[in-house]
Amino acid sequence: MSEAKAADEAAPARRSVLVEAAVSTLEDAGRPMSLQQLVRAVLHVQAGGAHIGSRILSPLLEADDRLATVAAGHWGLAAWSQRSDAIAETEFVVFDIETNGGRGGRHRILEVGALRLRAGQEISRYASLVHVPGRVSKFVTRYTGITDEMLTDAPPIETVLDEFREFQAGGVLVAHNLPTDLGYLNREAVWASRALYPGDGLDTMELSAALMPDLPGTGLATVLESAEIADTPTHRALDDAGVTAKLFGYLLDRAAQRNVSTLGDLRQLAARAGPEGRHPRRARQLARWASRNLPPSPGVYIFRDSANRPLYIGKSTSLQRRVRSHFTDSAGFVRRRDGMLEQIDAIEWEPTGSELRALVREAELITTLSPTYNRNRRWRIGRRFVRVGPAESAVTHAAAVPRDDGADYLGPFATSRDARLASDAARRVFDLPSRRSVDKQVPAWRRDAAVAFLGVGREAALRIVGTAEAAECETFARRIRRARVLRHPLRGGLGAAPVLAISPGATPGKAELVRIENGVIVGIESIARPRRPALRAALKRLLDARPPESGGSDYEQHIVTAWLHTHAEDPDAIAWDPNLSGAFVKRVWRRVRQAASPG
Repeated sequence: MSEAKAADEAAPARRSVLVEAAVSTLEDAGRPMSLQQLVRAVLHVQAGGAHIGSRILSPLLEADDRLATVAAGHWGLAAWSQRSDAIAETEFVVFDIETNGGRGGRHRILEVGALRLRAGQEISRYASLVHVPGRVSKFVTRYTGITDEMLTDAPPIETVLDEFREFQAGGVLVAHNLPTDLGYLNREAVWASRALYPGDGLDTMELSAALMPDLPGTGLATVLESAEIADTPTHRALDDAGVTAKLFGYLLDRAAQRNVSTLGDLRQLAARAGPEGRHPRRARQLARWASRNLPPSPGVYIFRDSANRPLYIGKSTSLQRRVRSHFTDSAGFVRRRDGMLEQIDAIEWEPTGSELRALVREAELITTLSPTYNRNRRWRIGRRFVRVGPAESAVTHAAAVPRDDGADYLGPFATSRDARLASDAARRVFDLPSRRSVDKQVPAWRRDAAVAFLGVGREAALRIVGTAEAAECETFARRIRRARVLRHPLRGGLGAAPVLAISPGATPGKAELVRIENGVIVGIESIARPRRPALRAALKRLLDARPPESGGSDYEQHIVTAWLHTHAEDPDAIAWDPNLSGAFVKRVWRRVRQAASPG
């Protein structure tokens, strides 16, 4: 062996900067992450480019012995699996949270309490109230005893999340109905731009069902009574964490009688008793992973195979609930897609903050990635469009689906009856032909005025009639002024007045503004901690935004018009004012403040 070669072998191996960044990211997160999440964190690329970056990062991760793949195609640190698996040597963090009620909304957590245990002995404890911007409901105050005054000087949720993460680091989380408590924590973590809490903990509800098969119910009070534990829940976080710890100790003793001595055996025991137990093994694994690792927040998800190919793309207002349902629903989502269950190797997800963004992001990903099991869906909303043909054949009637046939389609209207009345009014006022008419040709200005009349309103039609050089213009102008039956498409729809949709952003303190025109998203602006000058600047940028040259895909138009129809009465869908008048800005400002409110 040459001296140079010996020196090379003695020198420490050179490590990739990308791998070092991945290791650091996993250490900070304290939990497994998907390859795409690591790519976005390490390469700083958007979600759309993550599948390309994965080809660069994946072989580097595979070559480093500090990293290992774990459940659902996620990556973790190899050291995590090398820790002692013996129950007697494992540290458990038994926790409980109290909330302000409800499944959705922001800042629901009011209190977090936890005990850290080793060999059945308490090592340390953590308890904190959480400051919430809104008020505590009267029901919750009666139920928990937590009042508004108690939360006045409490730390914000971001501080509590960081403190609790530090407290639970290295321990196995334990709770009664673990997925629900994790759902609240991880929903807050998404909004606070924090890493999610690990979903590989233990659920005393599942363990109780496995070790006490004759239980009359699974609620904490019922299980404690069956276990002959005198303590009862007080609905305060630290107290309930304490009684859950007593129950956990009781369950560990019963497990030991079955020769269960390792964490792996304990997890298998819990998994067999979970609500997924009747489903195939792979479906059970994926359902449990989704319920414990995904937040109940709006977003999109991708099922991928072992070669990182997309199998299925979906969206939901609750990623946790929707992805889990694919593997547990009685209709058999995966069974209807022959072979997909066996191919799923990883689940990738991306939060979007709002339902509309999730819908559009889903469409973008389906178009870009062409997943194997997706179908090109259509949003059927009835015969709620009005078709006005070109001048040479200006047939006007209600229609169910817009087509690329040279005609103008306006809609959706609020009801099928509204669409029929609108088409009848257009034929009557502008002498437009029906499908039964012999002569279907009309002057172009009459046809264009009818489109403006139906889509925007009386004044728009009068402007077109006023510029036409025809003897009968005044006659039609009088008809337009006298017309009483006016039906217009929902704002933002095809041929209708543009709309500004306002919704909360993906994180607290943010609001999202979306300008929609002709069923296409023209521009999107996100404002953090909005102020009036920032709002005016965002509205100006939206004013200057231009529709896509293609006019938006037919698929996207179906999505957006269906969303508009669903949200027809939504007060956060405001008619767009191209003049950005003071009244318009004031109205938008009120809605933006509500959307950005962290409460």
